[in-house]
Amino acid sequence: MDRHRSWLEPHFLQAGNTWSLNFRSWVVRVDDLVIVIDPCNGNGRPNIMPMFDMLDIPYLERFEATGIRVEDVDYVFCTHFHHDHCGWNTQLRGGKWVPTFPNARYLFVQREYDRWHPDNAARFASLPYNDGVYERSIAPVVEAGLADLVMEPHRVSPSLAIEPGHGHTAGHCMMRLCSSDEEAVFAGDAIHHPLQLIDPTIKFGDHDDWGAVMETRRRLAADSLERSTLIIPAHLPFPHAGYVRTADMGMWFEAYAPMQA
Repeated sequence: MDRHRSWLEPHFLQAGNTWSLNFRSWVVRVDDLVIVIDPCNGNGRPNIMPMFDMLDIPYLERFEATGIRVEDVDYVFCTHFHHDHCGWNTQLRGGKWVPTFPNARYLFVQREYDRWHPDNAARFASLPYNDGVYERSIAPVVEAGLADLVMEPHRVSPSLAIEPGHGHTAGHCMMRLCSSDEEAVFAGDAIHHPLQLIDPTIKFGDHDDWGAVMETRRRLAADSLERSTLIIPAHLPFPHAGYVRTADMGMWFEAYAPMQA
């Protein structure tokens, strides 16, 4: 941290050498489509982690404050099926879990779907914080006929494509946006902190395949260096995204500077 403090502060390193882990969804409007990426935790769900247990937050009110209604969403994409990335796939109505975005196609990567299907539970380590997620957030979408099981890579529209980002989970994938001669990657949990792009061996949280985690991070960093690709992970604090750069100090992460409206 000391070696990288000059660029870590103030966004990615705070007082007391702490850092902030944020939880959010992304809404992308491109090609006359509305796409929701990683619909967060969801309300009313039990969880062994107190910070996520039986949440009651105004997610839908905040969502519609953007001017987009849940009925307007064309696609929903989950980078992976951890509870904090697919919770709002559904909501509880009349004692039943039903899709939150009734007119959307939910893009489920086949490899990730198979990883969490109960029939395959014995093949993977148990993650108690994710218990019940398939039953509450995945199965109801499939049963409603709104799920598209896709292989990766997968072209969603002229500007959007799903691409592999395996490791954090077996089927973890990312969404690439190419628009106006610029590129961005919604990287999910390929990283939780920018230092993991500089040193891919830094561990945080669980992983299904540690070697694949490191390879995904190296590929993200190289892509950003070579093509000036904006990396947009799931959990960074404001300004939420940035670019890998090189200078005399070596590799570093330049925080994204949002354009003023």
